[in-house]
Amino acid sequence: MLERLRCGVIVTAAFIEWMKAWKAREGAANFGLIAELSYVRCKEGERAGQSWVSLVWRPLDGIKEHELFEVGTVKLYFPKQTRLALRDRCLDIQSDRIVVI
Repeated sequence: MLERLRCGVIVTAAFIEWMKAWKAREGAANFGLIAELSYVRCKEGERAGQSWVSLVWRPLDGIKEHELFEVGTVKLYFPKQTRLALRDRCLDIQSDRIVVI
């Protein structure tokens, strides 16, 4: 099953389930914070072509409601750069890691 978020990012059922489990493990220790998923892909330099995803907890300060997305039952914040970079791309889980397809 695939689900398209309103920002155009596509998530798999495996990603949704992984996010629920991640929040269950980490959420209590990070009460009052929101999960932020960032994606970076280098276009030039030594790391040209390399990309990585980071998932961290951050304060809600400065986040607008339209920047929050429901991934299953988990609220997730994507920075604008990440939303643009992942538009029409798919987030999945492989070997317990987030991958972009």
